[in-house]
Amino acid sequence: MISAEEKLLVNVLYKPESEILNGIEINDINFDNLIKLASRHLMLPALFFNINKKNVSCLFPEDFIEYIKNIYSINKARNTVLLNEAKELSELLYENNINHIFLKGTALLLSNVFEDIGERMIGDIDFIIQHKDKQKVEKVLEKNNWFTSDIVLGFKIFKHKHLPRMVNKNKTIAIEPHLELLSPGWRGNFNSKKLINTFKDKTKTIKTPSKPFLFDHCINALQIEDRRFFNSHHSHRSVYDIYRLDCKKSLTIKNIKKDIFIKHFFITIDKFKIFDIHVNDNLFNLYFDKLYRAVIKSQLSILSSRVFSIFKQLINLFVSSAYRKHVLNKISNHYYNKTLLNYLYTWLKA
Repeated sequence: MISAEEKLLVNVLYKPESEILNGIEINDINFDNLIKLASRHLMLPALFFNINKKNVSCLFPEDFIEYIKNIYSINKARNTVLLNEAKELSELLYENNINHIFLKGTALLLSNVFEDIGERMIGDIDFIIQHKDKQKVEKVLEKNNWFTSDIVLGFKIFKHKHLPRMVNKNKTIAIEPHLELLSPGWRGNFNSKKLINTFKDKTKTIKTPSKPFLFDHCINALQIEDRRFFNSHHSHRSVYDIYRLDCKKSLTIKNIKKDIFIKHFFITIDKFKIFDIHVNDNLFNLYFDKLYRAVIKSQLSILSSRVFSIFKQLINLFVSSAYRKHVLNKISNHYYNKTLLNYLYTWLKA
């Protein structure tokens, strides 16, 4: 069931001024709950922008407007800094002959998807590089005072989708250099080869993917990385991104139905009637989708189980001398007078 607060949020974000109160009694709105809802979906700045744009601030308490206006102003100032730092980062990378493409929220801002840069809340500056430039990027960033506080393991069975998140004491926004678009196991669905033509472009200008690409990446990242495909929860920030991208060519029944993740995204938000499109599914497809999600969930559960953890530790024993030394020290300290096989077994089991 959609709450009155969410109905109002949806109407303000996606409907014209004349329809904002459709199906809503303004006296039933709990404005504290509206703030909590919009904050949870990272939509307070967009909420203020649309209230102001549609001239409906009279419907809201003054302290409510003042509060979300302050959030919007802070976010707009931060995004101004973000855009400047993204441009500085781009210049640094090009100076060192590193081709790169901005992704996600940064790409949306740089592509002028939004009417106002204060609308979108963004965490880090995401960009993707080619695998051949990985070591060069690490050296260039380290030389220019970028560092990570994340713990980096010496061995990984699968390559992570991005290098560790990096910060710079002279910068405001953290960065995430990507090598892939999605985590291991999902790259066949949506991989970085889709950007190959953009990488081939040697023009040293700020590069962002096309809007149809951003459309697909937004939905795949939400459904897979944020696991919304498995829990059927929605994200108004992602819905708003899709709404602002306005990819009419992508929004066809044929295109939606051929991709299970895109289809699930639109089925999940169909109740809001935001897009002029309705995905009808027959009984077979509905049960197939549920079965598919159940199978994927079970596979992920197995991969994330203790068995997989032990397997990674065994691999590390063979490839990392430092890790091997740590294990042997642990064994010698705690399991004296036992065979080496028992040492390993008891240690791994613990």
